[in-house]
Amino acid sequence: MKEFKFKVWDKVKRTMLKPQAITFDIQSLAPFAVSVPGRSWEPVGKFELLQWTGLSDTKGKEVYEGDFVKISGTIYRVTWSQEAASFELVEVGDSGNRSIIDVGKGILVGNQFENSDLVR
Repeated sequence: MKEFKFKVWDKVKRTMLKPQAITFDIQSLAPFAVSVPGRSWEPVGKFELLQWTGLSDTKGKEVYEGDFVKISGTIYRVTWSQEAASFELVEVGDSGNRSIIDVGKGILVGNQFENSDLVR
């Protein structure tokens, strides 16, 4: 079975955290609450959940949804494509896409929350 990992962006404190646990609604399977270090369970709406792609960059760093990866001088954002039901790499500032498998050819350079300057 595929391993599921998440990191969460705290929308209020504006910081990236590793959740201790996430609860899901048993009927819809939608995330319901998040537990992060030093705090009790909080509503999922306070956080942006970012799923691990299952892949790592050339240095072995895990790549998550919302991360920026640089491949051959071009920066791509890791996004979830509902249409394709998979992660994909979308070129920043352009409309070019690459297969998510190409993450292994690049280097992690940031994420959309802590490094929004990479979008410009």
